[in-house]
Amino acid sequence: MKFGHLVFLAGLWIGLAHTSTAQTITPKEAREDFNYLKRKLDLLHPGVGYYTPKPRMEQLYDSLYNSLTAPMDYLTFFRHVSPLVAAIKDGHTNLNHRKNYIGKSTRFIPFYIRQVGTSDDYFITHNVSSDTSLRRGTELLTINGRTVASLHQELMENDRSGSDGDNLTGRRQWSMVQFADYYAAWFGSADSVSISYRLPADTIIRYTRVRCPSLDGFRSRFRRRYSHEIDTRPNLSVRMVDTLTQTAVLRISSFMGLKKTDPFQWSFNRRLKQAFEQIRGQNVQNLIVDMQGNGGGLVLNSAQLLRYWMPGSFTIMQREQMKKAARAELVTRWNPFSALNFSLRYKPDGSGGFASRSSRHRYKPHKQQFKGNLYFLVNGASFSATTSVMAKTLDANMGTYIGEASGSAYWGDFAGHFKMVTLPNSRIQVRIPLKKLVHDVDADRANGFTVEPDFMVKRTYEDLLLNRDYILDYTLRLIRQGVVARRPMELRPLQASR
Repeated sequence: MKFGHLVFLAGLWIGLAHTSTAQTITPKEAREDFNYLKRKLDLLHPGVGYYTPKPRMEQLYDSLYNSLTAPMDYLTFFRHVSPLVAAIKDGHTNLNHRKNYIGKSTRFIPFYIRQVGTSDDYFITHNVSSDTSLRRGTELLTINGRTVASLHQELMENDRSGSDGDNLTGRRQWSMVQFADYYAAWFGSADSVSISYRLPADTIIRYTRVRCPSLDGFRSRFRRRYSHEIDTRPNLSVRMVDTLTQTAVLRISSFMGLKKTDPFQWSFNRRLKQAFEQIRGQNVQNLIVDMQGNGGGLVLNSAQLLRYWMPGSFTIMQREQMKKAARAELVTRWNPFSALNFSLRYKPDGSGGFASRSSRHRYKPHKQQFKGNLYFLVNGASFSATTSVMAKTLDANMGTYIGEASGSAYWGDFAGHFKMVTLPNSRIQVRIPLKKLVHDVDADRANGFTVEPDFMVKRTYEDLLLNRDYILDYTLRLIRQGVVARRPMELRPLQASR
């Protein structure tokens, strides 16, 4: 598997990282911040009480609030806030450090690491430290005296970004892909760390200390050492991978717009059309849709993709709702048209909140509709609008899903519009989703809480050493054997035939 693109993704997450800037939070300031956050969550978040019952949320809040009795440094307070945000169990609700809390002096652990199989063993895949003996396949045992497994578990528990409910795959995937960023966010920046490790094909446990690079240093050395592994495939690219079985891969890395100034998403739609023209022109019979690591984006773009294989007209959402207070976040004084726009787009929902007028919009199948077999490459970082695509496809009884469970729930999620709340004293930021989006799917057709794989695939040590796209390799073997879980237009069965 190509890992190079992850170093560029890191910039999206490193806003969490810690610098040495000191700040002491008094008990009064801490309680003010905590109360402010609680009030904003109750007013705006449509999912408070959905995964964790409200009495439990209230109990947790009281416990955390009442323990704010002594001054604490900024990072300690950040950790104190985390359990309240994490208890919502919503992958779109993010706890972020204050603005400018990252600087050029911030340092990061100089490795990408991955697990193998179902074990708690972690191995270095990419090394940007000055110690070049730490080659791919080196088992990383401890960092500063703690096992990597225990560190990973702590990071997973305290940041639920990209994973809904009690689903583990999203948390496991993101905290592993961005391990260095998560580590700096939670434990702070460090000039160096002590590690213990075992080299490939060796039983001796060795110890050393490695320096931690800045972000610029990390990226620069990564490019020098692993330039041949940087994934340069553009979004919505198509490539033939097996002419014998007429198999192609459509890579969809995001459902965000291709241009910042394109409200109707014409560029995305145009690129998508070109992709399926290529698929049609090459007479592709087996289409692998690679959405590994696709964190989502615009529902409109996910709907445009579905038009190329859904058997009839369809809707994405059954309903979109928001709380009453969310209106004030969408109607602003500086925009005189915002009130009119809100009235055109939303209506009272009968329970004190608002519902979208257009959530039941129907999309028609595209004239260049794909009629062959669909295979989806999925991992825990396949989130939000990506899960929407797979949920609708599964609901239509189509597709074969390979890899691991997606990050979002089959039923829907909390997303759509967002409010970034800044706590008044610590300046910690919390992103709060404003909408509850319910997929227009039949609950009886779910194959789990998320969209679950028909064929679960785990990385082997050999996969790691060869830097192999093991999920794609497994899928190609299924295609060559003629294995499908659901054939196009077929109504039953839901379970994979093996």
